[in-house]
Amino acid sequence: MTIETAIAETPSAGSGAWTLQAFLGEIEHFGTHTALLAVKGGAVESWTFAELANCARRLAGGLLREGVGPGEPVLLMGRGSPDWVVVRLALGAVGALAVPCDHFATAEEVSRLLRDSGCRRAFAAPEHVALLRGLAEGADLTIHLLEATEAEGAEESWRRLLAGAPAALPALSAEAATVLVYTSGTTGAPKDFTLSSANIHANVAGLVAEGLVGPEDRILLPLPLHHVYPFVVGLLVPLAGGAAVIFPEGLAGPQIAEALRRGGATGIVGVPRLYAALVANLEAQMAARGRLAALLFGRLLALSVWLRRRFGWHAGRVLFRPLLARIGPKLRLLVSGGAALEERLIWQLEGLGWTVRNGYGLAETASTFTGNLPGRERIGSEGQPFQGGELRIAEPGAAGVGEIQLRGPNVFAGYRDNPVANRQAFTEDGWFRTGDLGCLDADGFLLFKGRQKELIVLGGGKNVFPDNLERAYGASPFIEEIAVLEHRGALHALVRPNDAAIRESGTLRIEDSLRVALGSVGQHRASHERLAGYAIVREPLPRTRLGKYRRFLLPELYQQALSGDIDRKPVELSATDRETLSHPLAGQVWDLLNKRYPQRPFGLDGSLQLDLGIDSLEWVTLSLEIERRLGIGLDEAELAEVYTVRELIEAVQRAAKRTDGRAPAQRKVVAEADRRWIEPGHLGHRLLAITLFAVNRLLMRLLFRVKREGLSGAPPMGPLVVVANHVSDLDPLVMAAVLPFRTLRRVYWGGDVARLFAGPVRRFFCRALHIFPVDERAPAASLALAEAVLKRGDALIWFPEAWRSPSGELQQFLPGIGTLVERSGASTLPAYIDGAFEAMPRWAKVPRLHPITVRFGAAQPAEVLRGGSDDGAAEHITAALRERVAGLAGRAEPS
Repeated sequence: MTIETAIAETPSAGSGAWTLQAFLGEIEHFGTHTALLAVKGGAVESWTFAELANCARRLAGGLLREGVGPGEPVLLMGRGSPDWVVVRLALGAVGALAVPCDHFATAEEVSRLLRDSGCRRAFAAPEHVALLRGLAEGADLTIHLLEATEAEGAEESWRRLLAGAPAALPALSAEAATVLVYTSGTTGAPKDFTLSSANIHANVAGLVAEGLVGPEDRILLPLPLHHVYPFVVGLLVPLAGGAAVIFPEGLAGPQIAEALRRGGATGIVGVPRLYAALVANLEAQMAARGRLAALLFGRLLALSVWLRRRFGWHAGRVLFRPLLARIGPKLRLLVSGGAALEERLIWQLEGLGWTVRNGYGLAETASTFTGNLPGRERIGSEGQPFQGGELRIAEPGAAGVGEIQLRGPNVFAGYRDNPVANRQAFTEDGWFRTGDLGCLDADGFLLFKGRQKELIVLGGGKNVFPDNLERAYGASPFIEEIAVLEHRGALHALVRPNDAAIRESGTLRIEDSLRVALGSVGQHRASHERLAGYAIVREPLPRTRLGKYRRFLLPELYQQALSGDIDRKPVELSATDRETLSHPLAGQVWDLLNKRYPQRPFGLDGSLQLDLGIDSLEWVTLSLEIERRLGIGLDEAELAEVYTVRELIEAVQRAAKRTDGRAPAQRKVVAEADRRWIEPGHLGHRLLAITLFAVNRLLMRLLFRVKREGLSGAPPMGPLVVVANHVSDLDPLVMAAVLPFRTLRRVYWGGDVARLFAGPVRRFFCRALHIFPVDERAPAASLALAEAVLKRGDALIWFPEAWRSPSGELQQFLPGIGTLVERSGASTLPAYIDGAFEAMPRWAKVPRLHPITVRFGAAQPAEVLRGGSDDGAAEHITAALRERVAGLAGRAEPS
């Protein structure tokens, strides 16, 4: 029988009771044609349709012999593989209720699933056996191994259940439940429900009838099969159409790329993040070849997109033929689901020469409900319903946007044992309420707008969909991930930076790069869409396996990130890392860092800024510590090129091998050219300073009713560092308004050299106001200026948080303040600025009138803050100062 004949004889959507048992008969007609390919360890394992159907029937016979029958829940936990497919089809053939579980599920999640489903039998990968056995619910669980080797207990392998020949199978109903599904829980606790064979068949038959794939296709499936979308669209639809399904060895980029090439993939069933990464990787490859190559690639892609839009031509197949050949010479089709695919990204993929098929659906609708299908597609939409599905927009607003409601043969019957959820999920006339918002264009194509539950309602009634803003703010190459959330009535974000891109830009401070990137996007957004604050995270943000943010976890994570209390997991060192640290000098540097930063888990590729919190002044202390302990000096030019722990170790190793006679790094002295910034100015400077300080004091008291508490007179004479929190651009003006004039005459301030010292007018004002330059590229020189001020007996105003708090709450103090106090021996005066955040938070351009109070603590000498410690004195001082400032905040509730 030919493939064409087999397809012609495949039952149609309406040809009777369809079950996975019947499905085995359908695919058996494809005979010796390849059904499954698994790329693993450089080899390719292949199964024909006949082998797959026969093996699944034999396993079904073995299951019946073991007493497994219709309706029995059976756990299935492992990676996508031919073994997984055989077991799943066999469970369907006997009418068992499959309970697929995430391969990466936690013990708590597995325990809940076992308890809720009532499973007493499981098919699991060998690595899950200990977990299952260790759970109370797993005590009586019969476990059969997936993909077991002889060493892992082949006697327990699922293959031991194979019957000698296919057995007679029980009669099954298409309306019976075939799979138990647990929602991904993006907005809270997951709900569970079942899908019937009829639900699944509506989608399988409908998509096969559209001719998306055929026997000449090989579809790469780099998604977990416990989700409905990969199972239905990525596995069943290709098999029903006679196409082969390819399983990569893993979900990492190189493993997917290998499977594309070795499997000869013609299509991929993926999620938006996969395709975004694909385009980003191509752009990075072009950028690595130089500016000209990147420019040419961008121009050609723009031309190809224009031709695709204007004439429908796939010019990219010619323009980018060599590039496409390296990715996958036969690749033509990209299917996307699981989340909305951005229109701009679709056009990029189409411009590169691929055909993109996307749609809309939920697990409750057996995956796809609408789609952009051959002959009826509209890029930018989610397509139209198919296979008898109906869609309506309920209670549309002025723009036609309302809730998307669905009805059709693929819609589930309801949530299990959850009448409250079912009353909310269905209308009185039987339509499924998706909780999603959208509208229909003039031709009935669905335009998805966002999740109703994820809609952020801000103060003033402004509505924001986080997905849209995340795409806008996340377009910066400096941002690896960004998740937008509501915090205190305004928009905030969790940001994971792209360290490599920031480093390539030449920017020294990661926070500055992110602040500029986010601010530049915010300038072009409506005022309510601008970020009021953000927090940096190092670990990937919590997502489902299909790439959606688990948004209900974001508020707590944001609070933890702001306070610095994120419980970061210890970094596991690879064998290569351990080999690196086996060298004596590398091990010494590693031990020094672990002792100096014991509360900060890091690896060899950890960022010295973000993972260890090393600011410019801490660099000076660290380099001196290396010199003291190891006898090796590092100069500022070397330190400027060091970003990671590994690079620091390499720099120390290079310095140890130097034979050029350079002396170890010495404490920097103030250069004559810089000394003028801390010397008394001439009469013009003094008159200008008196005038500006007097005007500032008057305005601060009139507009913000600025007052001070806890400082009855002038601070003590002698070297003094006033340490204050930093919440607003008003902070320096507020501090200048509350200090006595005789104190202001001897107070100096550090200012960013790039922002404040450009041009003669700015430099004149800085000289008058006692502002000296702080250069991130020369921390030792900046520290020397600060020390010279204190050695002379004058005072400094210091904001140890370095940048304005995004929430008004006290942030972690950078360790440079401890370095300065420890080296200078100056006394410290803690201060807490209360109300400046409400008057002018970091995102505001114009202040609003709000009372501001500065509360001062008692001045203390450095010896008290050291805590009697000589080793790590700077860290003790930093922690003590933050505690004292935090104590001042606690004297009264912030207004």
